[in-house]
Amino acid sequence: MANPKMGLLGVHAKMKEGHGRFNLEKDSKIRSGLEILRELDLPSEIEGEKVLAHSQAAYDAGSISRSSWKMGFLYLTGTRLIFTQGRNTLFCVPIDFLSGVKVVSRNWVPGKLVDQLWLVKKLDGQKSTFYLSVKEPGKWVKAIKKAKRECSDES
Repeated sequence: MANPKMGLLGVHAKMKEGHGRFNLEKDSKIRSGLEILRELDLPSEIEGEKVLAHSQAAYDAGSISRSSWKMGFLYLTGTRLIFTQGRNTLFCVPIDFLSGVKVVSRNWVPGKLVDQLWLVKKLDGQKSTFYLSVKEPGKWVKAIKKAKRECSDES
């Protein structure tokens, strides 16, 4: 009889009492070769600014009626939040233009709520809303708020 705590490839998965499921994001020590290579290629600086945080992310580039998720990388520097897809920058927002930053639960796939990073950019009276799915969005909120405080302290 198979051990119910054995995951794919015979790897033990930590299971919370009563949950009976493996959470790859939190419980796995296994990392793919592709994930390791991606981290090796991540810059420590962007245009002379130190990268404070980075993560693979998905950006909802759609509208209210239709979402359109774009996969890429999110970077936080001391002054900007940058989302790239390959060599293309999809958005670059000065952090002092962010008027709202929090974690919200939204649909990732129909019927599946996922915590996402919610950002509001305010510029010249216009508001733009961004939704990003990142690993540990709560840590991103703290990092962005800290960078924003430090950026305004320097001004």
